[in-house]
Amino acid sequence: MHPACPHCKQSFEPEPGFYYGAMFVSYGINTALFLVFWVALLLIYPDYTLSLLLGILTAVVILSLPLSFRWSRSIWLALFVRFDPKAGNTLDS
Repeated sequence: MHPACPHCKQSFEPEPGFYYGAMFVSYGINTALFLVFWVALLLIYPDYTLSLLLGILTAVVILSLPLSFRWSRSIWLALFVRFDPKAGNTLDS
């Protein structure tokens, strides 16, 4: 991750430990993925085994890790730092 935004120079690390809260956002994203793939598995293959379910969920989490990592950090940053695209700078909330 870049240390700052190339356009507005907003620091992406406002303070040490800022992104610890992003773990909760990541947990929510992973829970949503679990539920979606579990329901899809129920609809496609209703006689699934536990090992098949765990294998699919493990693969989904590992493959979506780079995306969910970035999304959770972006969502967490957007919750606490406002951006005004007209001014080209950030406004602390």
